[in-house]
Amino acid sequence: MSRSLRDCETLIVSESDEASKERQAHIECSVVFLPESEGGRTSPLPPGALSGDTYRPHLVIGDPAQRRAIVTDHNRSLEEYIGVAFHQGPPVPQAGMEMRTVLTLMYFPHPMYDKLVPGSTFTVREGPQIVGYGTVRRRLDC
Repeated sequence: MSRSLRDCETLIVSESDEASKERQAHIECSVVFLPESEGGRTSPLPPGALSGDTYRPHLVIGDPAQRRAIVTDHNRSLEEYIGVAFHQGPPVPQAGMEMRTVLTLMYFPHPMYDKLVPGSTFTVREGPQIVGYGTVRRRLDC
């Protein structure tokens, strides 16, 4: 029985998805989430949010003291947003406290991840809102 072109495309996509799951890369970071009084989240992260790849903010490489997104007059971002997911972290996240975390590089091996080298600093973004900051400690599985 022969396969149609559409069947072959579906098979290729499925195999590609499986291959990307096998080669997911991770980084270990120190992260601090800002308290609401400093512009952080208005509601705290729930228990367990920093494990299991369910919390998926973006990172922007740069000064950890930055508190506003850089945009043009037409409200377009001038920064590169890097897609990550929190893979492993403390069970109860606390704003204002440094936490050791492991992040999944969601679209690895995309070139945007080349900037996430040990010692690089970043802000954590939920859309344009800066909710935290951190430092890459080391790369894992890369």
